[in-house]
Amino acid sequence: MTIFIIHTPIRLLMIYGQTGPQTDLLERIQQIHRSNYRAVIAITGGGTAAIHELLQHGNGSSTLLEANVPYSSSSLDSYLGQTPEKYCSPITARAMAMVAYRRAIELLANDEEDTPHNLIGIGATCTLIKGDRERIGRKHEIHVGLQSFDTTYLASLELVEERTREEEEAIVSWLILNTLAVGCDVESIPGRDGHLLSDREPVVTSKTTVPESVGDILAQPDRIIDNSHIPRFATIKCENGDAVQPATVVFPGSFDPCHKNHIRMAMVAYELYDRPVHFEISMTNVDKPPIDLISLQMRLDCLQAYCGERFMGDIYLTSAPLFMQKASLFPGATFVVGADTIDRIFQVRYYRNASDLDRLIDCFREQDIHFLVFQREGVELYIDPQLRDMCDVVPLNEYQDDGTSSSTIRNQIS
Repeated sequence: MTIFIIHTPIRLLMIYGQTGPQTDLLERIQQIHRSNYRAVIAITGGGTAAIHELLQHGNGSSTLLEANVPYSSSSLDSYLGQTPEKYCSPITARAMAMVAYRRAIELLANDEEDTPHNLIGIGATCTLIKGDRERIGRKHEIHVGLQSFDTTYLASLELVEERTREEEEAIVSWLILNTLAVGCDVESIPGRDGHLLSDREPVVTSKTTVPESVGDILAQPDRIIDNSHIPRFATIKCENGDAVQPATVVFPGSFDPCHKNHIRMAMVAYELYDRPVHFEISMTNVDKPPIDLISLQMRLDCLQAYCGERFMGDIYLTSAPLFMQKASLFPGATFVVGADTIDRIFQVRYYRNASDLDRLIDCFREQDIHFLVFQREGVELYIDPQLRDMCDVVPLNEYQDDGTSSSTIRNQIS
């Protein structure tokens, strides 16, 4: 599977025609309403005039399913199901778009006319001028994300010229509407008189598109803990050699990003079992939005750098955040996990009650599941007595964990 990410600088040019920019805007909005796409929009505050523009000319219900304004930090935390590392950022905009897309799926789950292929989620977050309370050196930035069945798209803009709050608001609204136009296959919307961007203010876009098999994973209804949920998966071939071997050693994780300790663990597992290590990324999560496709591409780039290495198996993309679901996808597998993960697997909060936890352990025994557990620096290892016969433990001195973690790397990058 090939996934492309494109970075394109765009300069907004004012288009003056005989009809004028306001008429051009109206025509584009009417085209959006005729496009047969339906959207859920989430905006953190700046740019809410975009919602007004979509509704004030009529036929707004043809496009807009729902609009949300999670304005306070606690409201946005609730909307995302987590506290973002940074409230105004490309990652947050993409996460908001993903939540909006999944909400559109939920709203039209029983609608036979609409399919996930014509649903769009838009998420917008920005930092704008605050008037007299403006902080010196405060960056004015806008990030608008779009999520559809097979595409994640992001438009980002840093405002460097002096403007009023109203002028900055108008630019945010324009960028939101233009991003929606991209998702609806409509020509871009001209800028509005008085809000021209300067040569120092390019709009930078990123886009990742995936095959239908991956889009299908994200388009499933949100039934993560429901017994009726049947996990989906897509495979990225990476295994060294011609003979395809079954996934009997599986390394699940988010790999955001993959780092040297992950690779050390995979190499140790390969040496122990003389089997390739297959990596698994669940695109859906228990308590936060699914992985957007731009983020997914970054994670895959980290892993695919090792394709051709002896230890490297294939990469599986799944809708199986819980280990009970992973067990159903990989019966007879040994899962490679860290000490912190083996503890989380059996936390009741990921299930509904203690009886479900007992059923989980029974499921692992029925599916002949085992765990290769790596001790982690600074993490106390505790394995429930019921599970000890399922677990092999690799002590610190056999794989030299140095405390590196994905979250530490992300914090250093940001």
